[in-house]
Amino acid sequence: MSAVTVELNSEFNKRLAALLKELRGSSSLREFAEKLGVLHSDIRRWESELKGEPKLRVLARIAALRGWTLDELMTYLEGEAALAPDFTSQLLSTIRGLPFETAAQVAKVALETMAVKGSQVN
Repeated sequence: MSAVTVELNSEFNKRLAALLKELRGSSSLREFAEKLGVLHSDIRRWESELKGEPKLRVLARIAALRGWTLDELMTYLEGEAALAPDFTSQLLSTIRGLPFETAAQVAKVALETMAVKGSQVN
């Protein structure tokens, strides 16, 4: 295997690990593994950047969880072009990092907004 291939696999594994950790959030390895239809040991191995890549069907599920197509996911993982994170992903990531009380305020405003917008639909 050439140095270029090893480096590409290393970058692929780093990006995959970071993405899986983000998508899993506070879910357990087992819960997240069930969503993807794999073993929890697979998630642990991928998050640890160890050898091995998910099968295509699993990559498709990962892409769907992120709101990407399989092509977009592969482009991101292979580092061919950086995908600009969309506004919603940035917002959700920020909210996940908030202290409990602040996150509760955001949730309250979100529920109030949904109630108003829901009443406008009827």
